[in-house]
Amino acid sequence: MLDPHVAMGAFEILAALVLSAVVGFQIWLTWRVFQSTLYERKQKIWQAQLIWLLPIIGAGLVFSVLRDDESATRSAESRNESKPTRTS
Repeated sequence: MLDPHVAMGAFEILAALVLSAVVGFQIWLTWRVFQSTLYERKQKIWQAQLIWLLPIIGAGLVFSVLRDDESATRSAESRNESKPTRTS
């Protein structure tokens, strides 16, 4: 029989995996925010604070806003590229 103080139970393993996934997501999202050209430096710092001070809710909010802003920017850029240019 295994010593209960040495062996990790399934719950502890699951909790460690979930915690690792959340921290990994926050690190990745913070990196994405600072790589983005859509925001000023101060906005990026505020978003990073939101990500780390409100781990799950803040990260989810920043992720959805960043995704929507990047999508809108790509959409606007593609509309501008598809407009015919006038020649006089």
